Amino acid sequence: MLLSRNFRPGGVQIALKRPPLVVVLVALLILALGETGGALMSQLRPALQRQAAARVDANAQAHGFSGSAEYDDEVRERAVFTAESGLSFFHTHAEGLGLVLFFASTLVASVVPARRIRAALYVLLTAGGLFPLGYAVYGVAVLELGREAGIELAERWVLTPLGSAAILGLLGLAAALAAARSRA
Repeated sequence: MLLSRNFRPGGVQIALKRPPLVVVLVALLILALGETGGALMSQLRPALQRQAAARVDANAQAHGFSGSAEYDDEVRERAVFTAESGLSFFHTHAEGLGLVLFFASTLVASVVPARRIRAALYVLLTAGGLFPLGYAVYGVAVLELGREAGIELAERWVLTPLGSAAILGLLGLAAALAAARSRA
């Protein structure tokens, strides 16, 4: 699908093209998951807190419970709070990155002439669009592995690679836009 619009002073026309449907689908899926996650968090907060506390208790050794009720309650509260934070970050990042993926991939489709560069940018941007899922992993991993180990797993194996992909994709898009501007 092509649309011509004047986007810059001086009348330079850019033909807007649609990104691949799989990229659009991922963007919409991330947006939908973010919205659903936010709705569930607001409606089911007490149930989520109870479930999270039960998972912490089920994995008491991973959380370093000492047998002291006062200490264990503090550890449990901190782990539950961290898990809730992960779900909250998932919700807000999914809402934003779904839109970023959609609009950035539309720019890639419209401005980047080289097929291989376009494909590489789609891969990087789509992987980066999945970044919010790292916060869902974060929330679950904290409950199952303990606070420190769960955070480390999510950051090292999910958040950092997907965040790096997003940054590289956006930097690549910025370079492509600069190149297109110099050609115009």
